[in-house]
Amino acid sequence: MKKWAKIIILTIIIVLWMVFIFNMSAKDSTQSSSISVGFTYDVLNTFFSKFRSLDKTTKDNIVESLQFIVRKGAHFVAYTILGGLCFVDCRLLKGFNLKKNFITAFLIAVIYAIFDEIHQYFVPGRACQFRDVMIDSCGAIFGICVVLIFYTIAKKLKNLNKIKKYG
Repeated sequence: MKKWAKIIILTIIIVLWMVFIFNMSAKDSTQSSSISVGFTYDVLNTFFSKFRSLDKTTKDNIVESLQFIVRKGAHFVAYTILGGLCFVDCRLLKGFNLKKNFITAFLIAVIYAIFDEIHQYFVPGRACQFRDVMIDSCGAIFGICVVLIFYTIAKKLKNLNKIKKYG
């Protein structure tokens, strides 16, 4: 696939991911809570067989106690993905300039996180929280680092294969 086609496709994926984040943030507090509670129940039911045998009150208390972690974890994961995608796109656009790509991808994710938190201010029952921007920013850094690690491993494997092939 040609370089520009990859860039266009990846940019579309990034925009779609941003739309997904925006749509999740546009849900009022009741809808948002319902999604995170449902997700938590599904995870606990899937991975912890003893959870299924508990009474409803105990299950509800466990799920309620995990809501903060689940909701903040969702922020972190969403921006891990966004940061990683932006870093790959920057690499395709600018070539491999680690510092510029890192900063550009990070700034895109952080600016979007700020925009998203401001947007949440206007959603019933939701709030604009600096803490969430910080969690989002940490997620973006993590995503960029994960992609960078994969690039480094892939490059070393490619060089190793060249050595084996020609060595």
